[in-house]
Amino acid sequence: STAKNNNNNNNNIEDLPPPILSEPCNVVFTHTNADFDSLAAAVALSLLWTHKDPSGQRQTSQKIPTHVVLPRGTHPVVQRFVAFHKHLLPLRGFKTIQKQDVHAIGVVDAQGANRIGRGQAWLETARSIHVFDHHDDSNHNNNNNGNTTTTNSSSSSSTEASENNNNNTNTLTQMATELVIDKVGSTTTLLVERLKEAGIHPAPHEATLFCLGIRADTGGLVYDSTTLRDARALLWCMERGASQSAISEFGVPRLPPEQRQVLNAALQNTRTVTHNGMRLTSVLLQEESDYVAGLAQVCEELLGLTDSDVFLLGATHTSSGSKRRRRKKNDHHQDDDDDDDDQNHQRTTQWISLIGRATVNAADINLNAVLSEWGGGGHPKAAAAAVRCNATLTPQTVLEQAFQSIQQQVPEQLVASSFMRHSVTTVSTEDTVQSALKLFQQYDLKSAPVVDIQHYFMGSLKLNDLVQAARRGNPLKVKGLMRSKAVTVLPDTSLTELEYLIQTKGVGRLPVVDDDGVLVGLVTRTDILRQHRLYDDI
Repeated sequence: STAKNNNNNNNNIEDLPPPILSEPCNVVFTHTNADFDSLAAAVALSLLWTHKDPSGQRQTSQKIPTHVVLPRGTHPVVQRFVAFHKHLLPLRGFKTIQKQDVHAIGVVDAQGANRIGRGQAWLETARSIHVFDHHDDSNHNNNNNGNTTTTNSSSSSSTEASENNNNNTNTLTQMATELVIDKVGSTTTLLVERLKEAGIHPAPHEATLFCLGIRADTGGLVYDSTTLRDARALLWCMERGASQSAISEFGVPRLPPEQRQVLNAALQNTRTVTHNGMRLTSVLLQEESDYVAGLAQVCEELLGLTDSDVFLLGATHTSSGSKRRRRKKNDHHQDDDDDDDDQNHQRTTQWISLIGRATVNAADINLNAVLSEWGGGGHPKAAAAAVRCNATLTPQTVLEQAFQSIQQQVPEQLVASSFMRHSVTTVSTEDTVQSALKLFQQYDLKSAPVVDIQHYFMGSLKLNDLVQAARRGNPLKVKGLMRSKAVTVLPDTSLTELEYLIQTKGVGRLPVVDDDGVLVGLVTRTDILRQHRLYDDI
């Protein structure tokens, strides 16, 4: 009886189809330590390729699947989102895909091959390579509408730290079959535009992720790199059913205890200098343990808490992260077999992670340029790098040199004399109410400086005071109506001081006088706004 059953089982096994030895597919890589923009853009490109193959043709009945691979790690806030949505996303691990099965490779939010970790090994066997990024790099032939592609660019930038200073940053742009780099606030915007153009509607959870990606890299549409296209893409995703509740739940970073501990330690050791009117702050955290995840969010918090224009955070660690990732593998979004084993030899090597953040007030600061010199990169206002230290290149040396590079970017402080109005309509102390009123009406004035016959500044005259005096038939001269306690500034008063006076004194016009008290110019609110280049029509 047993023999018969065994024979039957053998017959059943022989009747089974042969195992699948190959699975043709396309792969989209995020960059290492993926943020929301990188993950969202990767999922958007996967969705696009599900309906249209990488060449732009409609998929046939025998569709080739597209998988998203996260080369190494995610931001903590992204990891939390993935933990609850992994079953809804096209995520796969490295060892679940055979390199020879990969047809097309997509890379989003990065231009350097070192930004896709172990994925570099797959580039040479791929049939085509497609790179999408939104970083502003003048060395690239950026297109204006996101549809033009170039394949001859050779520069690179990244949103997080590269882990070694090698020459691989140019490989992607040199090998790319399709290279799309456009000046928008988010890479997700570029892919959402393509989904919209192709008439492909995302599922609500996908639309939600796309919103999180756009919001993250545009600061909720407030960063100065934000464009109208980002706003339109965000609106389209909301119209496609994105969950505002989910955006609120997963889009607000939460500092876990380990990061709060780092934050508290940093606040006690910051160093702030005011250079040409700009507040620059740095801190070096000497960690004896492994790399602490989420330092980017810590740096964001420190930027605001210290009221700095630029904050540079340096944190030392004894590895570039492999121990930490192995320790957390059970909580990680990747499969167990995706743990990094290519950096074990670096465990006893000291590294320093540099993370920089800047406010929009730091208009001339380009952190991407500073940290690119250390093998990293990112955006002008948000960048990072990881630097391996040695006996001569200590963490203190690295931090100080990077900090000095930032200081060198700070332009000389503007002073009142460099942009004040030299031609100023004034009123004389001896003018009558009626003559002054006519002057105000002629030049549409709300207030005017009052000077004596030698052009010494005597006070300020308000339109409302003139009108009230005229209604009462007051025969007083201007010197009887003017406000003598007016705030004045000197020609060398800095822009920072002028802004402070505008904010705290409630005045809209600051008379500029020389050391003798002679009126030489005028600074208004409009003049100050113009220095920040906030509006095209001012």
